[in-house]
Amino acid sequence: MRVVFEVPPFFQEITPGLDPDAAHTAAITRLGARAAALSEQELDETVTTYRLASQTLADTGVFYAATCLGTINGDGSMGTLTLARQPLTYRDARIAAEGIAEIMTSRRPGGTSTVEMLGLPCGEAVLVFDRTAALRIPAELTEYGADIPIDVAQLQAFVPVPQQTVPGAQELVVVTFGTPSTDHWADYCEIMAALLRTLRFTPGDSLS
Repeated sequence: MRVVFEVPPFFQEITPGLDPDAAHTAAITRLGARAAALSEQELDETVTTYRLASQTLADTGVFYAATCLGTINGDGSMGTLTLARQPLTYRDARIAAEGIAEIMTSRRPGGTSTVEMLGLPCGEAVLVFDRTAALRIPAELTEYGADIPIDVAQLQAFVPVPQQTVPGAQELVVVTFGTPSTDHWADYCEIMAALLRTLRFTPGDSLS
């Protein structure tokens, strides 16, 4: 199956499944001029971290990953984006989406999550919005000697691939975006809504 989508130019891709040589080249390219300011040990550690991240992404079914780092309305902002594919057994993509929505709703009884169905050009999607204290600044790095929780906002879109589009499809595509820059959540939701509308599936073996 071929997955087609459009990503804004300010996202920087992290290619999943790179071998050591390719990971080294990609990490150096991503660092750019900053590489010259790092010691050999710091550079080796950065390259190793990049390689491990690339391999972990591939191991978890991610076929596209990217980060964005910049400013929105003059304030620093960042986020991460992944697209993954998972096997899923179903006869009808819409019924599969409804089942996913029901499961996601039952798993999130509190008030920190929202589950919605959304019709996209590529098929039915289940959107899950979460806002939790998923990150923590360790106590040893804080002024008060205590862990500081950081809110993270996350959007996931679960899209069973329609068999009318890809005959025999038994796959779920999962788009995940997360950011600790929660003040910019409305801006990111617009960016993700535009991305999701570009999502397409066609028979084939490549990804775009």
